[in-house]
Amino acid sequence: MDSVLRRHSDNYPQLLSSSKRAAHKVVAKKRKLLVDWVTDIMEMEKLTDYTCNPDYVAAWSKLMAYQGAFMRIVKNPNIPPKIQIDVFGEINVAHLHDRGKIVQEAFDMKMRITAYWDIVLRRLVDCMALHLNFSVQNLVNKDMEVEFINEAMGPEGNGVKRMLEESPSVAKKRRRLMSSIKLLKESKDVVDDIMDRIVTDVD
Repeated sequence: MDSVLRRHSDNYPQLLSSSKRAAHKVVAKKRKLLVDWVTDIMEMEKLTDYTCNPDYVAAWSKLMAYQGAFMRIVKNPNIPPKIQIDVFGEINVAHLHDRGKIVQEAFDMKMRITAYWDIVLRRLVDCMALHLNFSVQNLVNKDMEVEFINEAMGPEGNGVKRMLEESPSVAKKRRRLMSSIKLLKESKDVVDDIMDRIVTDVD
């Protein structure tokens, strides 16, 4: 951002410092708002598991299709205690024998959470992309302008006067230029004097 501001302030160096301060303030505010927004989103997700996305039911049903085989292994210690389930890979259920009803409820809950979490992640990515795009548009078209004017004007409206004051580097260049002009004038006077003498001598 600094490089963009510098490029657009080439012809107005007195505005560069105030525009950079304004940009940094706006970005800091936007960053805090974004963090607060993400925190609110996560709190909402923790509060209730809601979605109208049909992919949730499809994903949950696909995972629940393993429940029958899973429960048979849990209830029968004579069957090898391992099962392959999509997303989870191979699972050893030997420690779950003789816990039938609790295991069945836990299996259902785990599959619901797994299917729902995939929806949550996609929802977060979509919302974040839209929110960032919207925030950047507002930053460029609204927030930056307001903050820049506030920064340029200053707290008591004396910012413009401050900008009109010469910076040390500009003052130094001006003194050099004035010195050069004075030297040129003196040189011109000397040359004029010499030329006058030459003309007088010739006459």
